Amino acid sequence: MRRRDLAALGLAPLLGGSSAIAAPAQSYPTGVFTVAGHKVAPRDILDARALPDAAGKPSLMVTLTPDAAKALAAEAHGPRLPCALDGKPLGDSAAASLSSENVIQLSGDFGDYAAASALARRISGHDPVPDSETDE
Repeated sequence: MRRRDLAALGLAPLLGGSSAIAAPAQSYPTGVFTVAGHKVAPRDILDARALPDAAGKPSLMVTLTPDAAKALAAEAHGPRLPCALDGKPLGDSAAASLSSENVIQLSGDFGDYAAASALARRISGHDPVPDSETDE
């Protein structure tokens, strides 16, 4: 075999694996998500996921794009940011986490993790972004 053929064979598994990474993500219908009375477009949401809170109950973490977080922080006033989905209150988040980490953290009665995950998908329109390759 020629050297070029060997190189191509060596790269084949890497190239084959990249197709799984580039696969289109599943999309879901979204609702109207508001933070402090301001509508947040799904394109401004990088990630939304269900996580356990301090008591082990499902909570929601919504990560916004830096530009969206900055715009909301400039518009919102007060230490807490009330959030809603389709007009239904979800709870409120500390304004400081929006300013420092672009994150909205919501604890409330979201049911079980399946229900909280469904809410997260309805907010963002997609599954949570994997934390690492092992999450895929």
